[in-house]
Amino acid sequence: MAEPNIATANAPQNPTVLPGADKPFVVTPNASKEIFPDAASAARLSLYNYYELLFLGQHYDAFNLRIASGEYSKAYSKLRYVMANFAGLVSKVVADMLFSEQVTIKAPDGDQEFIEGLWHDNDLDIQCYESALSNSYEGDGLFKLRVGKRHPNDEEHSVIIEDITPKIYFPVIDSFNTRAEPLEQVLAWVFKKGDKRYLRKEIHQPGIIRNEVYEMEGTTVKQGQVDLGILGIPGLLPEEDTGIDDSLLVHIPNWKVGNRSFGISDYYDLDTLFYAINNRMTKVDSILDKHSDPILLVPTGILDEKGNVDKKKIGVIEIKEGENNKPEYVVWDASLENAFKAIEKDVELLMMVAEISPDVFGMGKGQADSGRALKYKLLRTIAKVARKKLYYYRGLQKVLYVAQKLAKQYGVKIEGKPLTGEPVKPDLRFADGLPIDEGEQVDNETRAIDAGITSAKDAIMRVYNVDEETAKNQVEEINKEKTVALPKMDLGKNPNLFDKKMSMDKSMK
Repeated sequence: MAEPNIATANAPQNPTVLPGADKPFVVTPNASKEIFPDAASAARLSLYNYYELLFLGQHYDAFNLRIASGEYSKAYSKLRYVMANFAGLVSKVVADMLFSEQVTIKAPDGDQEFIEGLWHDNDLDIQCYESALSNSYEGDGLFKLRVGKRHPNDEEHSVIIEDITPKIYFPVIDSFNTRAEPLEQVLAWVFKKGDKRYLRKEIHQPGIIRNEVYEMEGTTVKQGQVDLGILGIPGLLPEEDTGIDDSLLVHIPNWKVGNRSFGISDYYDLDTLFYAINNRMTKVDSILDKHSDPILLVPTGILDEKGNVDKKKIGVIEIKEGENNKPEYVVWDASLENAFKAIEKDVELLMMVAEISPDVFGMGKGQADSGRALKYKLLRTIAKVARKKLYYYRGLQKVLYVAQKLAKQYGVKIEGKPLTGEPVKPDLRFADGLPIDEGEQVDNETRAIDAGITSAKDAIMRVYNVDEETAKNQVEEINKEKTVALPKMDLGKNPNLFDKKMSMDKSMK
């Protein structure tokens, strides 16, 4: 189960093909005219690259692809470019709400500690956050599992879980049932050795990985496989038995519809709005720049008749003699109110289509809201994130399930302990990523305890985000404090204050 050198993967050159495509890449190793990537895959990879430029804020380069394709005006590229990276903000918002807080793992019928160890050893909190970012703009996420040494000096093998790029992912899909598991999951990428280019393929099926290398001639794949020794990977076999009945690749779409094989980017219906906002801001900036250096009006005759003065450099215009002939500056009143209103409307429309509340960007009005009020304001954004959770829940559940199978098969240990039970699909609980109104949460949990629909232990775990053992100890401490009785007063030795008062009254009489 050798790991592909993903660093050598090359995306298609000059990715100017922009129409969307969803046709699977069909692997035909011995075909005489196999093209890599084929037209459909090239279109998908082009969109990956295009959306990545938007995410990174390289909008000038991204929209130049649109200009090259004739969709946008060439005049746009001649202006000093002004960019507002709403694309990056959209992706960061959803990633923050998905994975900025730890995912809670529950495996009541499995080895809880072992599964948590798989999660933490692979830094899945960080990997999932990074996956959510790229999944947002690319539309697809991909995890690969293998057994190997995490570091060369390690004595023991580990189950390694890696978030890898979907740019090298080409599933073979049953055209009659797109919802079924892929017939094959292919990792394919081009690498260069010497003056030659080669196509490397890892073809994954349940229980089997096939390794293949082909020489490339342009975009055409030559017939006949090249010896695997060219990869320089010791012990790499043409076919490897993984020892388990699952594929070691798990595809997690951003979101999709039933007839598509690949996920849909969050930018799919937003890039024209990105362009419109940037275009208006660029033009406004150009207008303001033109009028930032006012021109001086002077009466006729002040300038040298021989033309020794460069009028362009000093920015003056001669006017005829008259009543109003004193020198003055020509000043533009900078009336751009309508332009700024148009930008504001475009931003509002962008947030509406992107399902992002203005409050997420700090653009909300009014005072700070309670937790409940904030959730109502963020209802569409919460729904958007919940949609993504559906795919990540199933995907990560499968990742951890397959990881347990590998650990069981190869005797992998975590902190010196093997998996004792059978592999299970754990329950995953995602936080909502919203600020916690602790007072409101305590009130809600208190009412739930009083109503008998939750326990004090579970309430403490939720409010203070602690483990079960810590919550149990806290409940015990609370119960101890409740059972401590107040010291009883001995009325014989400690007479009532009223008695003292009565005796004092008697003496005064």
